[in-house]
Amino acid sequence: MKRFAVSLGIVGLVLNVVGGLSALFGVYLIAFKEGVEMFGWGDARTFGYVFLCVGLCFVFGGVLLASYLRQN
Repeated sequence: MKRFAVSLGIVGLVLNVVGGLSALFGVYLIAFKEGVEMFGWGDARTFGYVFLCVGLCFVFGGVLLASYLRQN
C-alpha cells in the first residue's frame, strides 16, 4: 500500500508542475501573443485561455490528490 501512495504522490507532483507550466504559458499567450494565428487553428489568445484553465484544473487536482494522501 505504501508503494501505491508514493506513486500517487509522484502523480500529484507531476500534475502540479505540468499545471503550473501550462497556466504560465497560457498567461504568456494571453498577454503577449494577441492576434497571432496558431497553426491555422485560431488566435493564440484563445489557446491562452484554454491553457490557463486546463493548467489551473491540473494544479487543483494535484493539490486535492496531495491532501488526500496526506490524510492517509
